[in-house]
Amino acid sequence: MRLARFWLVLALLVSWGWVHAEPPPIAIGFYLPVIRDVPRRDVELSLRFWVEELGAAVHLTYKPIRFYENFADLRRDMKSGEINFIVATSMGVVQNFQPDELADGFSGLKSQPDHLFLVVRRGSGIRNLTDLPGKRLEILDRDELSEVYLETLLMKAGDKQVKSTLDGSGREKRSVNLVHHLFFGKADAALIYRNAYEAALAMNPQIGQQLEVLDAYSFKGRSPHIGLFSSRVAPQDTQAITKGAMNLGSNARGRQVLDIYDADQMVVTKVQDLEPFRELLAENRALKAALLTARKKGSK
Repeated sequence: MRLARFWLVLALLVSWGWVHAEPPPIAIGFYLPVIRDVPRRDVELSLRFWVEELGAAVHLTYKPIRFYENFADLRRDMKSGEINFIVATSMGVVQNFQPDELADGFSGLKSQPDHLFLVVRRGSGIRNLTDLPGKRLEILDRDELSEVYLETLLMKAGDKQVKSTLDGSGREKRSVNLVHHLFFGKADAALIYRNAYEAALAMNPQIGQQLEVLDAYSFKGRSPHIGLFSSRVAPQDTQAITKGAMNLGSNARGRQVLDIYDADQMVVTKVQDLEPFRELLAENRALKAALLTARKKGSK
C-alpha cells in the first residue's frame, strides 16, 4: 500500500514539474538545402562533432543527425518522434508545420538579418513591379521562399501569365551564379539573399555600379533558415539544451559549425520569428484565390 502511494505521489510530482526525468536524447533533422555551398560530407562531420560537444556541455544523450532532401520525410520523422529538433528553411517550415507543433530553439545566424533582395541590372528598365513581366528572372533552385515571393511579386504586378513566367524563370544552385548572370547581362532581375549579395559586392565593387537592390520590393525576415524543437519536448529540456548551445561559439568545433553556417553567433530562435513568412504565404494564397475567382467570372 505504501509503495503504491509512493508511486502515485511521484507521478503527481513529475506531472507538476517538481521532479523531472532525464531529458530525452536530442535527435536533429537537418534539411540539406539550408547549406548549399559546402560539401555534404563536411557538413555531416562538423555537425556530428558539434552535437557531441553539445551533449557533453549539457550532459545530454543524442542520436545521430539525420539529413533530409525533402520536407515530406522531415515532417514524417518529426511527427513520429524519430527527430525532435529541426534545422530547415523558414518558408519550408511554415509550409509544412503548424505553430503548435513547434517550440523555440536555436540557430547560427548573421548579426544582420539575411533579407531576400530583389536585385536588378541598372540598364534593365525595372523600377517597379509592373516592369517584371517579360523580363529575364532568376531565383535559387529549390528555395521555397524565393518561389513563393517571386510568385507573389508577379501576381501583384498583374502578370496575366504568372505560372508560365514563374516556370520560365532561371534556377541556380548557388547565389554567386545569380550575381554573375546579372552582372554579365544574362538576366535582368534576381532574388538574392543579402549575405550572398554583399559578399559578392565585397569581392568585386564593380557589381555595385552595374546592379541595384530594389529595397521596396525585397522580403525582410530574420533569417531564411531556423532551428526549432518539436513541441513534444518539455520546456525545461528545450531551455537547458538551448542554454548549452549558446556557449558553443567559444570553442573550436562550435566556431567551425558557425563558419559552415556563415554565421556570427548562436542565437535563440522563436516560433514567432516565422510570422513574416506565414504572412507572406497567407498573402500569396489570398492573391491566388482572387485570381481564380476573377478567371471564373471572366469565363462566364
